Amino acid sequence: MHSISPYAMRCFNPAIESKKIEDRYCVLDQIGQHDLYSLLKIFISAKTENYHVVEDSKQVYKFSKMSFNDETRHIYGWFQVGTYGIKTDIINIESGQVDFEKAQNNAEIIKHYLHMFIPVGFNEAICMMHSYRGHGVKTLFTDIFSPYFREATTLNLQLSPLAYEKAIENWQEANTKELKITKFKGLTDIADQIKNLGHEEQELTMKPPRKGTFGSLKDFFNPDSEQAKIVEVLSELGSQVKTVVELNGKKRTFTVGADAFNSVCRIDFDDSVQMQDGAPMIESVNRWVLVIISEYVLDMYPEFGVQP
Repeated sequence: MHSISPYAMRCFNPAIESKKIEDRYCVLDQIGQHDLYSLLKIFISAKTENYHVVEDSKQVYKFSKMSFNDETRHIYGWFQVGTYGIKTDIINIESGQVDFEKAQNNAEIIKHYLHMFIPVGFNEAICMMHSYRGHGVKTLFTDIFSPYFREATTLNLQLSPLAYEKAIENWQEANTKELKITKFKGLTDIADQIKNLGHEEQELTMKPPRKGTFGSLKDFFNPDSEQAKIVEVLSELGSQVKTVVELNGKKRTFTVGADAFNSVCRIDFDDSVQMQDGAPMIESVNRWVLVIISEYVLDMYPEFGVQP
């Protein structure tokens, strides 16, 4: 339900003379006279008081409880986003009765955790964006920040998914302790339809024999393995298949399947992320995300001593 998606932030400058494409990306704290960290801080700080309307996508947004650490160059907090444009009924799921009507110009606001790390001296930064029920905020953030960045630098900022391989590099040998299949089941009883919004979401959990495993995580990405065949069969039963892997006493949940390697990487929240009223508590999710950022940093900058 709650997950984090990692992205890389880069800035390509065609004016840089080099035969290697890789050398034509700007060092992010030296984009001309600008620093990406400072641009993000100024932009976000200016949008924390009131909600701003994006008419094209029928969305509203603002940032809240943002933290800026000028020394470590971390930025994190809430990116609060809502949609409007359609009148709906808000029901009480226990009674099935309408509690109130949401008008066309009302927006339901969801808090999405946002975390960025922009190390000094590198042409790549890390951005972590929170998704809820598969709905994220990457497109909206790009739409609102890109024009500001382009006006300041005359260049474009790229925000692209970090390679899935990097996300699972340290977990390749981890043992798979569970398989989870999410599926949707249609409901025939009208009362159940009202309570469950027309369908029922089910999660089937499969566990190996006691003290056993389903193999290592890397086996699920080998198309000739028994694990890949299992995923192919299970995928027909549900909308997605997830592996719960364990390494040195820690667990991590990854989406697997035919398109998982090329899709946006989504890492599910684990039990260490504390929730309140259905939303993650900011300090709790921040501690969890910092661990994941540290894993990326070790993979991306292994010889540079970068401290996230």
